[in-house]
Amino acid sequence: MNKLWLRLAISFLAVTLLVIGLVAVVVRGSVESSFGEYVNISNMARFGGDLVAELEAYYVGSGSWNGVEVLLPGRGSGQGSGDGQGGRGAQVYIADVDGMIAAATQPDWIGQQIDAIGPSRQIDLIVADRRVGVLGEQTPGTVALTEAETQFLQNTTNGLLLTGFAAGLVAVMLGVVLSYSLTRPLHTLTEHISRWRLRDEPEPLPVAGTDEIRRLGSAFNDLLARLAEGEAQRQRMSADVAHELRTPVTVMRGHLEAMMDGVYPLDTAHLAVAYDQVLHLARLVEDLRLLTQAEAGKLPLNPSAFDFHPVIRAAVERFEPLAADESITINTHLPDAPATVYADPHRVQQVLDNLLNNAVRHASAGGSIDVAVTTMDDSVQIAITNQTVAALSDDQIMHLFDRFWRGEDARERDSGGSGLGLAITRELLRLQGGDIHAKRIDGSLRLVFTLPGMHLS
Repeated sequence: MNKLWLRLAISFLAVTLLVIGLVAVVVRGSVESSFGEYVNISNMARFGGDLVAELEAYYVGSGSWNGVEVLLPGRGSGQGSGDGQGGRGAQVYIADVDGMIAAATQPDWIGQQIDAIGPSRQIDLIVADRRVGVLGEQTPGTVALTEAETQFLQNTTNGLLLTGFAAGLVAVMLGVVLSYSLTRPLHTLTEHISRWRLRDEPEPLPVAGTDEIRRLGSAFNDLLARLAEGEAQRQRMSADVAHELRTPVTVMRGHLEAMMDGVYPLDTAHLAVAYDQVLHLARLVEDLRLLTQAEAGKLPLNPSAFDFHPVIRAAVERFEPLAADESITINTHLPDAPATVYADPHRVQQVLDNLLNNAVRHASAGGSIDVAVTTMDDSVQIAITNQTVAALSDDQIMHLFDRFWRGEDARERDSGGSGLGLAITRELLRLQGGDIHAKRIDGSLRLVFTLPGMHLS
C-alpha cells in the first residue's frame, strides 16, 4: 500500500468514482424531475384544464369538497359509471390533502386512502399556491402505464450504474498505466543512485519523465558531481597533507637517528635542525586547524570599526627589513581620508601578513611591491601588486587560493610556509564579508581584497 503508483491508481479511481457518482445523482434527479413534469403535463392534458379550474373554483366557493361529485365526469346524479377496478371506463376521484377520497365515480372508494385503490394518475389541485386536494383517474391501463414509468426510471438507474462500473474499470486500468509511467523514471533514478558509490566516477543519471522528474534527475546529477568533486578534493588534500608532513618528519627522523648512531654529535647545531622541523610541523597543524575552522564558519571573530591606514603602515614596517635584505621596495598609496572598516583587527592583520609575506618571498631581487588602498561606497579595497613576480598562467591564477597549491612544478619545497596561507586568507576575508581575487596586469600579479566599509559620523 506504500507504493506511489498504487496510491496514484487508487486516488485516480476514487476521484473518477466520485465524479461519476455526482453525475449519476444529478442525472437521475434531472430525469425524475423532467419525467415527473412530463407526467404532470400529460395528466393535465388528459383531465382537461377546464375541469381542474372548475374544481379549484368550487373549493374556493365552498371551502371543502362536500358535494363536489356533481362536477365529476359521468356523475351528474352521483351514480357510478363503472363497476369498480375491474369495470370498464375511467374511474375519477377527488381526495383531500390527507389522501382521503372525498368523491368518486366509484362509490365504494369514498372514504378510502388513495393507496388502497391501486395505481392511478393524479394531479394536484392548487388554490392560492396551496395544495388543497388531488384529482385522480384510474383506468384499465393505469397499472401497466405506472409499471412502465417505474421501469423507465429503473432502466435509467441501471444504465447509470453500468456506466459507473465500466468507467471505474477503465479508470483503474488507466490509473495503473498512468501511475506506473509516472513512477517508472523515479524507480530508474533510485536504482542508479543506490548503485553509485562515492569512490566511483559519477555517471550521469537518466533524465526522463515529466518536467518535475527531469529537474529532480538534473539536481541529482549536479549533487553527484559536487560529491565526486568533494571526494576528489578530499583525496588531494589527504595526499598533500601527507606530503607536507612527510618532509619535516623525514628530516627529524634522519637527524635523530644519526645522532643516536653517533654519526652526528649530540650538539645544539644538530638539535636545532630537528627543532626547526618541529616548529614547521606545529605551524602546519595550526594552519590546518585555522583553515578548517574558517571553512566551517566556526572561527571566533571580534569585529569592530577601525581606521585601516595604521594597520597597513604597521604591516609594511614589519616586512620592510625582510624586503630590504632582498633589495625589494614596498610602496604604499593611501588616501588622505580615513578608510574605516568593520572587521576583526587581529584577523585583518593576519591577512596582511600572509599577503605581504607571499609577495616578498616571490618577488625578484631589486623589484618593488605596491600597496594601494581605495575607499568605496560600502567597502574598502586593498590592492597588493608584485611588479617582478614570475608570470603565472590563467590556470595557475585560478588555483592560486587552493590548499597546498604552488606555482613551481617540483613537489618539494626547500623553504617557505605551509602552502595554506592564501587559502586561509580567502576564508578569513569571506568570514568577514569580504573577498579576494588575483589578476595579471602588464606582467605583474595583483591581489585585490575588500573589507566591509563603514562611515563614522
